[in-house]
Amino acid sequence: MVQHGAGHNRLLSPADGPGSGASGLARRQLVHEGRVVPAAIALSHHEQLARLERDCPEALPRAVVVGDLVFDRIRANLARRDRYRRALEVGQDRKLVLVSSTWGAHSLLGANGDLVARLVAELPVDEYQVVLAAHPNAWYGHGGLQLRLWLADARDGGLLLLPPQQGWQAALVASDVIVGDHGSVTFYGAALGRPVLLASSGREAAELDPDSPTALLSSTLPRLDPAGAVLPQIEQVMAAHVPHDDVTGRTLGMPGQAEGLLRRLAYRLMELPEPGTPATARPLAEPLPERGEVLSFEVETVVGGDRVTVRRYPAVLERRPGGRVRDPHLVVDAEEVNPRLLENAAIVVGRDPRPGWAQETLRRYPGCFMVAELVGGRSIDLTLRSGERLRVGTTPVRGGDPDPRCLPSAVYGWLVRGRSREELRSGITVRVGDRQVVIDCDAWDQG
Repeated sequence: MVQHGAGHNRLLSPADGPGSGASGLARRQLVHEGRVVPAAIALSHHEQLARLERDCPEALPRAVVVGDLVFDRIRANLARRDRYRRALEVGQDRKLVLVSSTWGAHSLLGANGDLVARLVAELPVDEYQVVLAAHPNAWYGHGGLQLRLWLADARDGGLLLLPPQQGWQAALVASDVIVGDHGSVTFYGAALGRPVLLASSGREAAELDPDSPTALLSSTLPRLDPAGAVLPQIEQVMAAHVPHDDVTGRTLGMPGQAEGLLRRLAYRLMELPEPGTPATARPLAEPLPERGEVLSFEVETVVGGDRVTVRRYPAVLERRPGGRVRDPHLVVDAEEVNPRLLENAAIVVGRDPRPGWAQETLRRYPGCFMVAELVGGRSIDLTLRSGERLRVGTTPVRGGDPDPRCLPSAVYGWLVRGRSREELRSGITVRVGDRQVVIDCDAWDQG
């Protein structure tokens, strides 16, 4: 039996997460009826030898420092970052927010039940993507159905939900910022140099060994203010990021050597000759998250000069006062199944609609200001309640084309603020996240 432990998680508890290793340096996890059970105890850092000598000195002769196999594999796959981001449908113009939760009452999900939904609700969808990695014990302890029910609104708002065993490593490579707790994924994220915002910590409940690197890391990471708006906190932790290598390095020793050292140990225990080929890390599989389709958005537009800035948020989620959208209008896909959203929409969007759909939709929803028909390519047909019709074309300026459903909002924001159709006809700049396009109209008529 080989017990491989990074030794930085819960006090006197079993392994705390996929790839975290065990914190199993406690006597009750190593000794049974007075006998040390493991044939070898593979440690990730020399620092753990002192802890093992303190907690279970008779097991010290069985200890071997081999490094951290999981972290070495994650690091070996850093060159595949763009591949994993494509799998998560995150381009270079969006930030990937990895939410990491261990299990139990003091985990992120246990202590901050609404935080995942708040992140999805308050982060603009064209600038951020939120993905959740929940500990397998959260899946199996409550059941996958229950976990999905708890997260149903967030998933409808665009949350990506990773399966319990696979995907978190690749998502960690792909991430831009971590919102986490005292679990292993958070620790690995800090070790990779990602900005980390700590939402929950087991320190308050004495779940962490106070002398462990995780306890030290939890005391130094910036803390999320649950009463504050989350967007400025995310922006702040990314802008003011300071690496924590001095802390994480206490656990992740022997970098890049774990594959070879652990294989050598295993073959020695089996009394077999070790293969002559070098031990190398394998590629991580692409993440395959569960995802929902966002059909309705609350949209804010800011008009200044010849520019319109568009920010969209999922309409299915409520925001706290601090995260409220300024002067929003509602944009709803014609395939939306919630009649309340359609009845309150300022803009209804149809994809390849049939002839007469625009007039029929305006009659059906008298509060609708305009309907938009996505007709393919870079053209969108708008029909206003006044009967005016406009074909909008786009020319990319920076970062490629945004989601075409953003463009009717730019026209709406321009018109409701009393700006002239002549300016709109000659071309205005629309900014959506890091993308910019120029839109213009080629025809107005009274239909």
